[in-house]
Amino acid sequence: MLADLKFISFWWLTIFLFSLLALPLVFTFFKNFWDRGYIFAKIVSLALLTYLIFVLGVLKILPFTQASIYFLAILAVLANVFFLRKNNNFQKLKTIFKKHYKIFLFEELLFFLVLVFWSFVRGFAPDIEGLEKFMDWGFVNSALRTRFMPPEDMWFAGQPINYYYFGHLIFALLTKVSSINSAITYNLSMATVCALTFVSAFSVTSNLIYLSQSKIKPKFFIISALLSALLLTFGGNLHWLYKVAKINIQNEGRLTLTATAIKKAADSYWYPDATRFIGFDPDIKDKTIHEFPIYSFVVSDLHGHMNDIPLVLFFVAFLLASITSVSFPKKYLLPWFFVPAGLILSVNFMTNAWDLAVYGLLFGVVFLFANLNFFDFKTAFTKTVFNGLLMILFWYLFTLPFSLNFIPMVEGLRLSDSHTPFYQLFILYGGFWLICFPFVLIFIKKVISNRLSVTDSLVLSLILTATILILIPEIIYLKDIYIYEHRRANTMFKLVYQAFMLYSLAAGYVLFRISQTKLIIPKIFYKLIFLLVFVIHLIYPYFAVKSFYGLKEYKGLWGLNFLKNSYPDNLAAIEWIQQNISGQPVMLEAVGDSYTTFNQVSSATGLPTIEGWIVHEWLWRGGYDQPSARQTEVQKIYESENSSEVQSLLQKYFVKYIFVGDKEYEKYPKLNEKNFIDLGAKIIFTSGKTKIYQLL
Repeated sequence: MLADLKFISFWWLTIFLFSLLALPLVFTFFKNFWDRGYIFAKIVSLALLTYLIFVLGVLKILPFTQASIYFLAILAVLANVFFLRKNNNFQKLKTIFKKHYKIFLFEELLFFLVLVFWSFVRGFAPDIEGLEKFMDWGFVNSALRTRFMPPEDMWFAGQPINYYYFGHLIFALLTKVSSINSAITYNLSMATVCALTFVSAFSVTSNLIYLSQSKIKPKFFIISALLSALLLTFGGNLHWLYKVAKINIQNEGRLTLTATAIKKAADSYWYPDATRFIGFDPDIKDKTIHEFPIYSFVVSDLHGHMNDIPLVLFFVAFLLASITSVSFPKKYLLPWFFVPAGLILSVNFMTNAWDLAVYGLLFGVVFLFANLNFFDFKTAFTKTVFNGLLMILFWYLFTLPFSLNFIPMVEGLRLSDSHTPFYQLFILYGGFWLICFPFVLIFIKKVISNRLSVTDSLVLSLILTATILILIPEIIYLKDIYIYEHRRANTMFKLVYQAFMLYSLAAGYVLFRISQTKLIIPKIFYKLIFLLVFVIHLIYPYFAVKSFYGLKEYKGLWGLNFLKNSYPDNLAAIEWIQQNISGQPVMLEAVGDSYTTFNQVSSATGLPTIEGWIVHEWLWRGGYDQPSARQTEVQKIYESENSSEVQSLLQKYFVKYIFVGDKEYEKYPKLNEKNFIDLGAKIIFTSGKTKIYQLL
């Protein structure tokens, strides 16, 4: 762990230095926040810098290099100097630090501690293997090798990535600047998202409470905000309790509450069941996915829906700052609102496209409620729609550099022919309903009479939006390639993931507001309910972390131990490639089934191959025809007896290197290396049975 601490510390320092670039901007916009939005400077700086270098890369103006990143950082410094020299802003900045330095230190410490904590946890199972880790790591490594944008698809040579990779690009930027091996920064990136999630949730909820009262002691909103941050970052649902009780009854014949019986049942609980519950009955063929952040952090796929968590939390903070601004609602149509709102949503979209719809919906609900405090319904609705259209316009413009090289994978809407039993929904979300719905009941009169405070309206919007997101898959779903047993899976997954976060953000605020009510007995009863739900939700990580990580042997942050143990010759080849091959020439390797250990080389190096994980490319390319054709052609290259045919196919895809290793021998029993020799290829690397051929 001590050896890894230097990587963690340098990684933290890199993020901290970048955050300084955005502090003047963040302090200006979040001037009504008690913490001045300090933690969001990390998100803003990384997102803006990555977006700038992405756009300039698409336009072929600036390559994706360390020098380019430093150049943009220097420009940001100069812009800050210019801003601070005007209107005595430098003195104002000093005053802000003098007044708020304790909370800045507190949030920075929280960020660093969670970063270290989850890096430590990852160190017990750091392998970049299983689920979709090859895909996510491959995106990062392809971005690291690309000169201009967009990055090339490492599993579909000659074509750009057709997925939502902006979050991967952010971590590629940090990897490039820090010069730490990406096999280490993969795990540091996971810990970074976890840390940003925790502190961002803390900031949003604490400021919700702070802005709801004119005079309030910090301890009240700090404690409530920490509860929300814990629920959002590390909380589960009620499923483990239901399942352990069910296993207990099956084992004992009845519910037996002895320590031995409970331990026996708990030991057999499998934590992924909490995310694979709806539709997994034997008689139902509608399997769904309903994950939440701690599950993502545990299994550690650096995926878009997880990378986007800090970005969407920033958008919620942006909405809060906007509707509590002294200029709202009279001046909210000025560019200071809809231009940054469009930019934030564009970054969300490029990281996880579903969040455009989710947070577009949240925007509509938030601003409608906020406007109702000033206007009649018709006027409030008109203003909300008009502002939303302006925001969408700028979203479209800011997303255009990405959209020019992206083809949507959705094939349309379908009415849902499956419906979830209420008890299953309650097991997954009932804890949040018990926490949040009393708030709706208590404040419903204020909603009707338009006397709802701004912060109450935002929290009500969070609860309402979350509930709508849970209900949508019961009515409609988006059609994709998963049209049989998993037809609702992707829609439910992407929507309820956000619902979980919105409920969690609201929880701490709701606890605080209900604690202010005058009825003593209901308050005590509610607090007991909240405590019970909180404890049940926070027990889930025990099952997940214990099962996935074991926590017996610390292995470090380097993520390639699995290659060292199972494919040492391939690892030697990968390390040689990283040291000796620059750019992104095409290196042929065997086509693999998705979720397997095939396509190690393209994933680990970012060098494109003709065809990689077949089902993933089927999804990304909008059909099976192209991936299937490439799969057949790769097999011909490795097995054909016709050297002319092999040469033609190699030239078609501009192949420069051919990889032959364990997975190629496994996939192609008739592998014919003689063709490569006959075509004049020479062996430039060998280790055991593994070889790399270079075509001259």
